[in-house]
Amino acid sequence: MRPISAIRRSTIAAAALAALALTGCSGTQEAAREAGDQVGEAAKTAATATGQAALGQAVTPVLDLLKKSEGEVKAGNMASAIAAMGGFQALWNTASPVIRPIAGDKWPLINTAANLVLSTFAKGATPTPANAGSALTGLIGPLSALLTK
Repeated sequence: MRPISAIRRSTIAAAALAALALTGCSGTQEAAREAGDQVGEAAKTAATATGQAALGQAVTPVLDLLKKSEGEVKAGNMASAIAAMGGFQALWNTASPVIRPIAGDKWPLINTAANLVLSTFAKGATPTPANAGSALTGLIGPLSALLTK
């Protein structure tokens, strides 16, 4: 979280200095408004870059696990896929709070797909290769799409 705070502080400080310099030189309200617009754009750019970095850090381990398990299912190693997916709940609990705000209107689809994965691989469940593969690809698709935004 420190890089986010540092980026925000740097952006705000630079924008404030630019606003002061612009308003001091010209003394016009127009210059101040333009500086304010630049601050807003700089903050949006920093937030987007920071959000994408955080998203990648959250989504990549989830996708790695899903794809590994998908490979096991395709190879017919259901026991290995089930064992690997035993760690999905904890991984998802960590990743989902980062993914949710960035996913926007895609969140309901992602959340539904994650819940299907959780129920398919729940303790004591006996998924078939077909429903395991379907649950995994159903979450791999939308999570992968988030990374390519």
